Amino acid sequence: MALVDCHTHTRFSFDASPDVTHEKMCEAAIAMGLSAIAFTDHYDVNGDVEGIYDPFSADEAFSAALEAKEKYRDRLRVSCGIELGQATEYPEAARAFLDAHPYDFVLASLHNLPAVPDFYYLRYDDMPDALLHQLFERTLDETLRLCDFDGIHAFAHLTYMLRYLANAGRSLDLSTHYDKCVLLFETMIRKQIALEINVSMLHKIPDFFMPTKELVATYHDLGGTLFTVGSDAHAPDRVGVHVHDGIELLRSIGVTSVAFYENGIPEAIPI
Repeated sequence: MALVDCHTHTRFSFDASPDVTHEKMCEAAIAMGLSAIAFTDHYDVNGDVEGIYDPFSADEAFSAALEAKEKYRDRLRVSCGIELGQATEYPEAARAFLDAHPYDFVLASLHNLPAVPDFYYLRYDDMPDALLHQLFERTLDETLRLCDFDGIHAFAHLTYMLRYLANAGRSLDLSTHYDKCVLLFETMIRKQIALEINVSMLHKIPDFFMPTKELVATYHDLGGTLFTVGSDAHAPDRVGVHVHDGIELLRSIGVTSVAFYENGIPEAIPI
């Protein structure tokens, strides 16, 4: 089984420790038996423009990824990527950011909705179900808007909000959102946007994939063939963890390869 981790972070991400270097992450990937890794440090566009987070050191981060790519070229394939958050909030800033560096892989994500804090900061204990459904519906709408942003290769953790619902001991029936999910997946497939299988919650909750198993199967049933698997590691000891579970999920529904991006082009890696 080929192990490829397409979602990892280093010290350049605002939520990672300053001692998490590209070299440490590469060494961890090799120790885990990975054949390839993509570095996707956070660039949350609204966080940068609005000063919510410290400015992202884009030049330094890109140079460090390139150095790792060259240093480990004989032992590990490295993709120089970025996790582009909330690109629809400031599209001109997002476009200028991507144009400044030739990223191999652009992983788009939504950590918050316009004028709403990151889902991490919301209180779900007593939030009414109707409001939860409204937030999820708005997330789908915003992700559909993201499909029109040129240069995106994959969508990360599409059900990101559900991570924090689960932490609060709650869940959400997604059946009422099925038609909107189908519309999103059909749009992704038409635009050749890959679906990420994010496995970062499996160490806490068994079978908790983002998106859910059912949504992964729906994307595939609709004709989707582009998938990535990501640990969302923010430290060396998380690199590659549970990636094999994501691959087993894909194999169970008949998928035979995962995508690994270099120069913006997906290569099918047999699984």
